Amino acid sequence: MKELLARMNQWRVSGRWWCVALSPLIVGFVAALFLNTLTPHKVSLTGVGEVHFLPPLGIGALFLWIFTFGIGEEVGWRGYALPRLQHHRTALHATVILAFFWGVWHLPQFFYLFDAAIVVGWAIGVLAGAIVFTWLLNSAGGSIPIVAVFHGCFNFISASSAGNGLLAAIVSTAVMVWAVGVVLLYKPKNLSSKDKFVV
Repeated sequence: MKELLARMNQWRVSGRWWCVALSPLIVGFVAALFLNTLTPHKVSLTGVGEVHFLPPLGIGALFLWIFTFGIGEEVGWRGYALPRLQHHRTALHATVILAFFWGVWHLPQFFYLFDAAIVVGWAIGVLAGAIVFTWLLNSAGGSIPIVAVFHGCFNFISASSAGNGLLAAIVSTAVMVWAVGVVLLYKPKNLSSKDKFVV
């Protein structure tokens, strides 16, 4: 617990990892700017602050996502479980195991929120997201705030109705491409230029 709490307070990491943590916001807003400027598809950013079953929260939704799905999930998944799964496995093997349980954790959403028709694409997205999260945790020396902020920023864009789901699709696709790049560039052993983070 002492080690886990220390990493929950590991805010002091290189600025480039904070840029990565905020990258879903950056990609989403750049995509909106591009679509609004160069295509007939207009994207209103007012939908970004929407959260299912709640009134529009604006920028407050970002902090809600960071504290609930970000910190709420990442302390367990990437904070506790992943470093232990990586101990005697490759980072990719550990990530696939974690992605399975992460996916099962989210399955109840198919009973009240998701359409069953998206299950295959959703499962691929969960695995891709898990790979990117592993890369980020290993690269940032086990920092939980980095992965929690990334998770919250991703949900802020991907769970919104902005552009009738167009921004969510763009950011989700970017994460999938990113995951393929991580595997090809850094290889399954560490999924990072640094050694895999283990406890």
